[in-house]
Amino acid sequence: MNKTEKFPEFKTIIDGHNETMDINALSAEILKIIKIDGFVHIKQPLSQNDYEVLLHLLGKIIGRTDLVVDAKLNQLQQMKRKYNTNRPSVYLPEALAFHTDTPASDLIGWYCVEQDEVDGATLLLDTRDIKDYFTPAELSVLSGVSVQYMIRNSNTNEEEVVYQPLISQKNSTYQVFYVPWNLSNPHKGEQTKLLEKFSEYVVHKQRTELIKIRLAAKESLFINNHRLLHCRGKLPENTKRHLIRYYISTCLIS
Repeated sequence: MNKTEKFPEFKTIIDGHNETMDINALSAEILKIIKIDGFVHIKQPLSQNDYEVLLHLLGKIIGRTDLVVDAKLNQLQQMKRKYNTNRPSVYLPEALAFHTDTPASDLIGWYCVEQDEVDGATLLLDTRDIKDYFTPAELSVLSGVSVQYMIRNSNTNEEEVVYQPLISQKNSTYQVFYVPWNLSNPHKGEQTKLLEKFSEYVVHKQRTELIKIRLAAKESLFINNHRLLHCRGKLPENTKRHLIRYYISTCLIS
């Protein structure tokens, strides 16, 4: 097992040359590392079937999306949207800003089918130090900021809007739900000022502690969705990049 160059004290890369690590051992190691580091890059090549077996050991799969640049898939997605229809799309090549995904997903897993020829890296920011950057009073104010996210009604399949606090406290830790294009309005004066400070926090983390992971084919990445912000840069319109994203509900990382 190797350690990352960015954070030499972290065991966030599992070496693909460890032939003794079977799926059960791998799942246990993933959970152990995620609890400490918030993310883990799996260099051990896995087939898609083995990867899904691994997912079931980690929790319940509640969502699966093929992440590809595809104009037709984007058009279909746009037709189904009802609220904030101009929000970003994973099917377009434009860069995506740092964000978290649906709060129902505790873990996000990405499996690489094929990588972009030039880049296609996933970029991460770890918010575990948020209580060092904001005072308890400021975090309390931010917990009053609502962030929208969209779900599908199970009966009508219509898009509906629900809300989640930007900051939630769970035991001694803070969970983050940040989607900058879905921040609900209006905000009170103190909330507006602290949202600006939160944006500055994200920029500061991006300048000083950016984590960049470029998956190769059959490699995978897991993150704690309540702690890590993620994004990607702009892709070529003809990119062959194909990742499969899984949402996983689990109680095994808390």
